[in-house]
Amino acid sequence: MHYLYPCFPVFAAPYRHPAPSPPVHADILTASAKEAAGMLEDARLLLARLSASKELARRILTAAQSSDTAAVKRLIKQTGIKTDFDVTYNPDGIRVSLVREQSRFIIALRWSA
Repeated sequence: MHYLYPCFPVFAAPYRHPAPSPPVHADILTASAKEAAGMLEDARLLLARLSASKELARRILTAAQSSDTAAVKRLIKQTGIKTDFDVTYNPDGIRVSLVREQSRFIIALRWSA
């Protein structure tokens, strides 16, 4: 039985301690959570309007299929939401991102089988 040994000495790398973490400040997280709670009301409003109106859903879908992003944004804004938002869509569905300074709330809805 033959054993192969390396031609050079093998040393383990020295253990390096991870850099210390910065001090914890929960103020930013709580402010972000409060901001997101306000956006949740807009998300509920948008979802309630979409689920209650097939006509609104049809108009948004028609505008998205014709790649009319301005019309999609206008129709979503007409639901009464007050938060700024971004919208993206593809043949499978739509994604509405409610955006504020410290948080983002994403609603992803499917519209194809």
